[in-house]
Amino acid sequence: MIKKLIAVFLAGALTLSLCACGALENIFGQKDEPQEESSVPEPIVIDPNFPVTVGGVEIKAKPERIAAASPALAEYISDMGLFDRLCAVSDYCSFGGASALPSIGSVRLPNMEAIKTAAPQYILTFAKYDEASLIELQQMDITVIVLDAPSSIEELRELYRELSLFFLGSEEGAAFGESYVAEYDRALAEISYPGEKANAAFLRAMDYTMVTGDAMENALLSACFENAAAEYTGYEYPAENWDSFKPEVIFVGGDLRLEDLETSDLYKKTAAVKGDKVFLVDIDAIALCSRRSFAMVKDMMATVYSDYTDGTPLEPAYPSIYKK
Repeated sequence: MIKKLIAVFLAGALTLSLCACGALENIFGQKDEPQEESSVPEPIVIDPNFPVTVGGVEIKAKPERIAAASPALAEYISDMGLFDRLCAVSDYCSFGGASALPSIGSVRLPNMEAIKTAAPQYILTFAKYDEASLIELQQMDITVIVLDAPSSIEELRELYRELSLFFLGSEEGAAFGESYVAEYDRALAEISYPGEKANAAFLRAMDYTMVTGDAMENALLSACFENAAAEYTGYEYPAENWDSFKPEVIFVGGDLRLEDLETSDLYKKTAAVKGDKVFLVDIDAIALCSRRSFAMVKDMMATVYSDYTDGTPLEPAYPSIYKK
């Protein structure tokens, strides 16, 4: 009997000992079965470039998907080497690699299905969408930023700086913007003719619509030619001063051709028309004063000046009524 009691006592003592060990293990955070290590939270990375405010809109983080609803804006962005950040462009955007991107229509006629498919975070534009379109875009969680279209070279410089801030943020964008503006100014300074400049007209449409002295592109063209309409404004040569219109060469844009001037009572007697000194150039593109404009102006100088060799001479704007 005594042996049985001793056995029971020993069994109870062993049980208490095991329980005590388990309690001690719980106190010191130890368990029989190994636990998975708790995950360490990733450190929060703060981008010093954002937020930044552009066009009155706060950009909280680096934009990833952007659409340009203006061909001019897309070209300026391309000049800056940031075209790969665009996911869509607008109608009539045909320069360079723009045709590889989907079109979202225009501000006046937006293609909402195309916009939904492209799924931009931001749409950059020079013009405002109508209220109904803007509401629809807001419902897609798309932010529209309206920028000021430049009307002078200085305003174009400011636009380049603003675009740099939008794409790259406050610190990196400010540095990049100043660097690009300096590069642009160096290229602009190279576009000039050092000799005696020819008197030239830059005709946008019949009869009196041409580049005048207040146009942004006049700053570029007047470095290479004596602009026949430099004294006037509003892209219009005054009809009452037509007797003073005597250009040596005429550059035409759009659908204008030599035969249009040859059949015009205003132009047919000018020396430029009689000598077939009428050349076709994309005056609308030159009006942007983009880097592509620089190349075009070099071709114009190579056309007029025999000693200028940095461009490729243009052919006369045929057809002519005399060359059928």
